[in-house]
Amino acid sequence: MALRLILTKRVRSPPPKRTWINRWKAFLEWTNAHSDSSWAFRGLGDSTFDLIPSVGRRSGYDIVHERAVLELFKRRIPEFYPAVGLEELDFLALAQHHGAPTRMLDWTTNPLVAAYFAVASSPGTREAKLVTASGRASRTKTSVTPASTRVAARIVACRVRSNRKLLVTDDPFSITEVSFFWPRAVTSRITTQSGLFSVHPEPDTGWKEPLAVASNVFDIPGEMRGFFQKRLFYLGVHNQVLMGGLDGVGSRLSWQYSRRTGLGVL
Repeated sequence: MALRLILTKRVRSPPPKRTWINRWKAFLEWTNAHSDSSWAFRGLGDSTFDLIPSVGRRSGYDIVHERAVLELFKRRIPEFYPAVGLEELDFLALAQHHGAPTRMLDWTTNPLVAAYFAVASSPGTREAKLVTASGRASRTKTSVTPASTRVAARIVACRVRSNRKLLVTDDPFSITEVSFFWPRAVTSRITTQSGLFSVHPEPDTGWKEPLAVASNVFDIPGEMRGFFQKRLFYLGVHNQVLMGGLDGVGSRLSWQYSRRTGLGVL
């Protein structure tokens, strides 16, 4: 029996431009309310995402496997990076930065950077039903990623207390509560992104504390993602600055071309 996937799409008129501007102003006011140096920010591509590190997002988390991933990463580092003098947290930060699954989450001290990663990131998958060609419902389900314009992005602010700051010599596997680590400039992107990391003692459990205070969360409607990204672009927050290198330049130009933005000035 032939099956087809039906994605319902609610047709609605875009909100008035004034609504978009007001939301941007609300964001700037929100940043002003979190403007001292004790705040860290994280951008989420989907307002339903939990604060859970990559190593714990798949079922069957095991600390033995987590340690094995880190050890394998450390063995390969000398091929590409001078690893002399690095501590365990340095290795963990490098692994996180380059995409290996770790017990860390990326944060930034710059709310504009967090906003960029929120609106530029993809939403999570949703479960969708399949129906037969005749329109009858099927028991078969699948996962799909909705268009980003239909899913709100989110920025989370978290106040970093002094008793939650880790030293480079601390053991990331011995901490008992979520703590923050300011990495050394082991890679330029950490510096350009004003980056820091939270380290989670239970990486397979979502961290609820930052999400519990409504005033520390700011959501951006999906249809306003492009508008926010354009505003951030003119403030100098874009891929060329945050990612660096020719890849960053190419990514920036690709976005400019797709949006026909800023191409009149060479």
